[in-house]
Amino acid sequence: MFFCGTCGIMVRTETNVCPKCSSMLAPAHVSRNAKASLSPAWKQLGKSAKVLLIGGIVLSLVAVATGVTYHLVMRPGRSVYLLPDGNVMAYINFKPMHLMNMDTNPVTADPEYQRFVNATGLRPDRDLENIAISAHADGGPSGDAAIIVTGTFDQLRLSGYVQMQEGVQTEIYGGKTILSMPVKDQTARFCVLDSKMVALTVGPTAASMHAIIDKSAGSGSVPSLYENYYSDVPSASVMWAIVRVPSFTDTAPSSMNLDFLKNSVTIVSARYTGSLNLRGEFIAGNQTDATNIFQAVNGILAMGKLARGQGQNDPDVTAVMNSIEVKQNGNHVVVSAVVPQDLIQKAARTR
Repeated sequence: MFFCGTCGIMVRTETNVCPKCSSMLAPAHVSRNAKASLSPAWKQLGKSAKVLLIGGIVLSLVAVATGVTYHLVMRPGRSVYLLPDGNVMAYINFKPMHLMNMDTNPVTADPEYQRFVNATGLRPDRDLENIAISAHADGGPSGDAAIIVTGTFDQLRLSGYVQMQEGVQTEIYGGKTILSMPVKDQTARFCVLDSKMVALTVGPTAASMHAIIDKSAGSGSVPSLYENYYSDVPSASVMWAIVRVPSFTDTAPSSMNLDFLKNSVTIVSARYTGSLNLRGEFIAGNQTDATNIFQAVNGILAMGKLARGQGQNDPDVTAVMNSIEVKQNGNHVVVSAVVPQDLIQKAARTR
């Protein structure tokens, strides 16, 4: 604020020249009461309004922080990025499942499973955080699969259990120990990557295991299926799979033409929001093939409902069937269904 000695007025201006008489202005002293009258609108708010404003800001910050934390917890683990390329890719996040009230008991019916638990101390239903899978699958007898498991386990006991298996051989690659053993006409390979991560591959060569070890050391690229299609996976999915259907030799009966599935991509996912939300998305090469997929899915659902109508109806299964929706948008076909939590808990109790 400035004071004009000629006009005798107070002037708020960015210059020291009076806008009325063009005289030079002098800095003015503003009393405490005057400052209060010129203070920002914040000082004019009442106590209740201030509390509400502060509360709104705090809630907004908490919501943002919760959203970011949830995204970090639900996003895929590092294991996904270590997978070798393939035409099948899948991921299961066990962390949210540990928080579900499933009222389940450990699986102990299988003696082989119990021997594994006793030897390694690893309880898959309790100690696993996530599993990442990739595979080359063309419908033939041979294939190449890779599995990376993240969780809490005893490296020495787990490695010792693998070493006790018949025909185990040892290879050192990239500073890691690879344990290999014959499995039918393939070879299974096992490697401890770090304190929380192990890798298992099945295939004719060690190429997949070597690629995983190289990526764990910082070299290599993100799997192409993940890079190109993970953005289509619904956020916060606890399970998802991406499958690129290869150009296969049509061995189906002549009445079943499956050409429209060739070179398509299928994305299957599950989200837990109190109920289990299942979703499948078919991405076809063109809209005509997508229409064929749309009609085929609707035909399968119609036959399923007809078969259930002729037998005894389970109300839970009927509710799931009635929740199924099929939609087409261009070359995309989306199938969705909802499994109630009561049905999940019932299945867990009768496991």
